[in-house]
Amino acid sequence: MSFSPQTRPAPGGRLGRLGRYQKGVLLLLGAMTLLFTALYLAAAARKGFLYQNAILAPAQTDAGVVYAGRLRGGQARFTVSADRTVTFQYGGQTYGPYTAREDPSAVPQGHEASGYMTGVELFCGGELLFRGGVLDLDGRRWLYNADGSLADAVTVTVTYGNQGAVVLDEDGHSIDPMEPSASVILDLMAGPALTHKGVWPLWACGVLLCALTAVSILFADELFRLELALQIRDADRAQPSGWEIAGRYLSWTVLPAVALAVFVAGLK
Repeated sequence: MSFSPQTRPAPGGRLGRLGRYQKGVLLLLGAMTLLFTALYLAAAARKGFLYQNAILAPAQTDAGVVYAGRLRGGQARFTVSADRTVTFQYGGQTYGPYTAREDPSAVPQGHEASGYMTGVELFCGGELLFRGGVLDLDGRRWLYNADGSLADAVTVTVTYGNQGAVVLDEDGHSIDPMEPSASVILDLMAGPALTHKGVWPLWACGVLLCALTAVSILFADELFRLELALQIRDADRAQPSGWEIAGRYLSWTVLPAVALAVFVAGLK
């Protein structure tokens, strides 16, 4: 890699005057833009229920609506039957069946007359998992225990021992991180809103960074002299120094890396 400016035009036009590194970066930018555009289109086409950062695609079966997909390397599957009973299968583990019923007396004290909350009792088999009020507000579902405290607001701690990672709740009790919460189960019973991965504004930001990098490679000297023209006379005769050339190569390395990070973040 040479940091000395080229003063004699090379054959082949603008691309012919570029070095191997610049051409390699341009190829990388084009390939990255095409690849992530295809990945974003594929992600947008696959709608489903978002659970623990995984999209579970819905399908109608004889057993009910099934939301299935890959989650943390294993197969995850929610089944919602016609009577709104929910079961969850992950790997060889089965959670549920979960059932729910309305109970007006479960609404926290002070909210009974508001009419905004629905009293609900949620069961796993015969075990009561949740009893309280459900509030739908601006497209989000908030759960409050019967005593008025916010449900699902649990602080967890991950510890590592001889048997691997262990997840503990705020009381120090071991919990299963794959077990669905009350809000997830009630969402499925109500018919969840489907979503997809792929944040298009981040894709646009990544494409913009690739385009800016390509322009800075193809028109490096022109941009250099345009900036100088605002500060000195006869800027068209100026030649970039070694520090200027080094700065260009640094930006041609950093900007594609930032674009890659932005593309990846938009798919998470």
